[in-house]
Amino acid sequence: MKNKLARLRRWMESHRVTNVILNGARALWGLLSHNLGLKALSLLMAVLLWNFVITSNTTITRTKTITGLTGYITSQSALNTYGLALLENPTEQLSDISVTVEVAQSEYAYVSSDNVQVTLDLSSVRTAGTQEVSLVASTSYGRVVRIMPDTLTLTFETLDSRMIPVNVQIVGETEADRWYNVNRTNPTAVTISGAASVVQSIASAYVYVDVTGYDSSFITADQYVLLDSEGNEITASMLNRSSSSITVNMDVYPTKEIPISTEIDSVVTGEPADGYVVESVSIQPESLVVAADQELLDSIAELQVEPVSVAGRSRSFTARASVASLSSFRSISADEVYVNVTIVEETTGAWIEGVKVSYINRDENLNLTYDTGEIRVYVTGPRSVIEDLQQNGFAATVDLSGLTAGTYALAPTFPVDTYPDVTFTPDPGELEVTLTEVEPDAAE
Repeated sequence: MKNKLARLRRWMESHRVTNVILNGARALWGLLSHNLGLKALSLLMAVLLWNFVITSNTTITRTKTITGLTGYITSQSALNTYGLALLENPTEQLSDISVTVEVAQSEYAYVSSDNVQVTLDLSSVRTAGTQEVSLVASTSYGRVVRIMPDTLTLTFETLDSRMIPVNVQIVGETEADRWYNVNRTNPTAVTISGAASVVQSIASAYVYVDVTGYDSSFITADQYVLLDSEGNEITASMLNRSSSSITVNMDVYPTKEIPISTEIDSVVTGEPADGYVVESVSIQPESLVVAADQELLDSIAELQVEPVSVAGRSRSFTARASVASLSSFRSISADEVYVNVTIVEETTGAWIEGVKVSYINRDENLNLTYDTGEIRVYVTGPRSVIEDLQQNGFAATVDLSGLTAGTYALAPTFPVDTYPDVTFTPDPGELEVTLTEVEPDAAE
């Protein structure tokens, strides 16, 4: 009751002041009404007096609507206390809000978007699920009488957290003569927390490092993206992350393709079985790509392998061998190579005495005269074959096909088809034969 009486008293006092002012204005108008100049002056004074009345009387109010306001989320951290998280980002819903303010006429012009604030207070949320959350508006002038919309429909889920390893993918234009390598990342993993369904859908975290234009090592700090199992990017606006960017140390070094030595003495070690020798070695691949400081690359002509043992071997074989790399190499395209070792019998030579010579394909109408029926032959080839020839011997052949009467120097031939790895060198190298026509009487 006291409050009502007080408000009535203030109303009467404000109207008493107004009546006094109006009565004074009427009296003044009566004095000035018979003069045009005074009439104009009186009109101006009346306007000023009315403006004074309007501005000084706070009970005269108006409403003003501010549109296009952006709301802000508050008390989001309070959700963590209850193990909750927002499923989706409400930013778009908070981007076009209208607020109607009732304000005194004297302060009407001061009301603007700069002094009207809209907030989405999440402190009242206690359980998961879809629910209506009220918007709250405040202003420095007057009072808020309406908010459009006044609530938002939001979904809350159980709070979850996972640690996701960070992967680095090199992108951009790379140089053919450069080696690129991720030396280190900091951090190596990020902790992501938020709505359970979103957190559980995260399969990987990727940071993409653009190496375009870099010809030496560098350090960069880049944003990362979260991907699901199908490679789709996951929006992280409502997720809490232990780090928003990743520092990556990138190695960039020049490269050079360097051949691998095939010198027998540097590739194999030991002695093969008695009577056998290493004929040759080959290596696959024949060269490797090395990344290192340019000065070091310029100083290396060949790479070496850890020697392969041939001790006691009598057959060719293939083995894996480690490449003897330097600690100052930043990279080498392979740590091991295949070594092909060809082992053959030792080559030897010997004189075979008394090799019989056969003269074949003589024309029946010709008589044959020759100097010798035996020669000696120097044979060269695998030791076991030569020893067999020494023990079992072989024959030489002189072919007389197509020859007519006359004297010829003919080279003997040897069983090369039977002994393809043997070289036959006769002494003498040619045999003299004479063919004469058979006398008619002798023919009869």
